[in-house]
Amino acid sequence: MYKDRWVPTAIRVPLWGGTQSGRRTRPIHVLMVEDDSAIADMFQMQLEHDGYRVTVAGTAQVGLAAIAAAPPDIVLLDLLLPDRSGFELMTMLKHQLPSHPPIVILSNYGEPEMISQGLSLGAVDYLVKSRVTPSLVSRSIPGWLEQPREGPN
Repeated sequence: MYKDRWVPTAIRVPLWGGTQSGRRTRPIHVLMVEDDSAIADMFQMQLEHDGYRVTVAGTAQVGLAAIAAAPPDIVLLDLLLPDRSGFELMTMLKHQLPSHPPIVILSNYGEPEMISQGLSLGAVDYLVKSRVTPSLVSRSIPGWLEQPREGPN
């Protein structure tokens, strides 16, 4: 009867990245490259509630600079950005920062060709915004961080 009841602690995720003798030493840093402030705010609110440190970049150029200056643990990347596409940013990262953090595409586009292109550029996952919630994304981050990566993307 009570198994469907919402319990806040049941949706908490591990919120510390980096380990020292098996203990987490710092909050997981998420960079969200998203130009829609309403979407960015919604995800940032959930992620911070769950203990992540979140940086939001509204353009690909700001995202690239943020990754170069203080690499996050993971990047949530929109594809339609005002200055260039998320695919272009991924290509730039592949060449300029080959050991960049894992990237999860979070887009409004769900066409198979786009999904295939995103994954072939090295995204660890491709999510369609209308099919996921900020809570689901938050809970998925630890798994994405644990996925093995085959050399530099």
